[in-house]
Amino acid sequence: MKHITLLVLSAMLSLSTQAQVIFTSGFEDWAANLPTDWYGSKSNLPQSGVVQVSTNVHGGASAVQLIKASTGHQRFTTQVLSVTANQEYEIRFWVRGEGQIRVGLYDGRPTGSGYAPYNPTAFVSITGNTWQEVALNMTAAVDAGNAEFILSVQSTVAPEHLVVDDVTITALAVNPPTPATIAEIQETTAPDGASPMVGTTVVTQGVVSALLGNGFYLQDGTGPWTGIYVFATPGAIAIGDEMTISGTVVEFNGQTQISSVLNMVTLTSGNAIAPTLITTANGNTEPYESVFVKVVAANCTAQGSFGQYTVNDGSGPVLVDDVIYAYSFSVGQVYNISGVLQYAFSEWRILPRFGADVELVTSVGELTGEPIAVYPNPAVDQVRIAGAEGDRIAYEIFGLNGRLTDSGTTLNGLIDCGHLNEGAYTIVLRNNAGVRHARVLVAR
Repeated sequence: MKHITLLVLSAMLSLSTQAQVIFTSGFEDWAANLPTDWYGSKSNLPQSGVVQVSTNVHGGASAVQLIKASTGHQRFTTQVLSVTANQEYEIRFWVRGEGQIRVGLYDGRPTGSGYAPYNPTAFVSITGNTWQEVALNMTAAVDAGNAEFILSVQSTVAPEHLVVDDVTITALAVNPPTPATIAEIQETTAPDGASPMVGTTVVTQGVVSALLGNGFYLQDGTGPWTGIYVFATPGAIAIGDEMTISGTVVEFNGQTQISSVLNMVTLTSGNAIAPTLITTANGNTEPYESVFVKVVAANCTAQGSFGQYTVNDGSGPVLVDDVIYAYSFSVGQVYNISGVLQYAFSEWRILPRFGADVELVTSVGELTGEPIAVYPNPAVDQVRIAGAEGDRIAYEIFGLNGRLTDSGTTLNGLIDCGHLNEGAYTIVLRNNAGVRHARVLVAR
């Protein structure tokens, strides 16, 4: 999936490049005590909070006074307008009085119940009774003929509250999103792991690998740099959906994300997702951030707070967290664990998605990895790993019950087993080439 679907990409790039005014209002025409081009269906500011003003107007004969004295914003919206997907709009208006105001957009997008995030989230504070001009931008996510632009107000102060006049909405010149694979977005040499595309509006493609309350993970193949987190309410999206996403690349608390999502298109559903096999040590590294990974034969070494456990396959520890799914691990048991690798709060942690992502290793048959020959077998005091002479390789020895009984490093391909009780064991070997295993019988 190293391409962006051409049909979808063509639609995203076929955008107007000339600025065009789509709406103007001087609040001159009123009917039933409301301006005729305002108070659309998404308005929830009471009609009593919308007052015609005819003194100290900015232009023409009237303006509108918006009254919302308490905190907790309410919306005052235009009548329906048509908007174009990925088009940025400037909402420019004049305002005086005292209170807080920001702009928004309802365009029926698949996230946020159809609403765009407000701009700015924290409001613009207005003070004084002198007219001042405000210009704020919003971007449509979908083509819509029933869009409504929003003035969101709160904490207005008598006697003037907020008085607004001469609103102009302009479709700005468009810079189309940049096509990029997830790997192109993620791969970096920056010490802090920041994407080289931070601040760029991109269009990318992948398969949904995990859902997380206010977003989801997108996966494009296997290996390093192949996963990314998308900050957007998943809605009806499901794991296995192949999607095209357009949005802005950001860094949030050290994690690369796609945010301010403009458009999401589901291409196919029910796609299988293969995890990338990593060591637990690799679970603490930038290339695997947000990748759907799997660690095998990892021993649970400690239980922490808030649903966290530490597991270690012999290469180094990594956290497993219950952010998506809570599993009660047992210290001393060995597990195969799949999940997305999250970086948050200065910690790396694997997030299993559901019960099937955690396998309790209860027999040698459940330990994974390519088999390798050992001799002598049965062994008495030592066992030699075929082809490993002269190498030092980390190993772990597991009993039939799946519990770790010994670990260490081979010396000239030899492993000491003289201290082991008679019985069958599985030896798991790990190095940069991957994970391999051998089964050996210890006999006296």
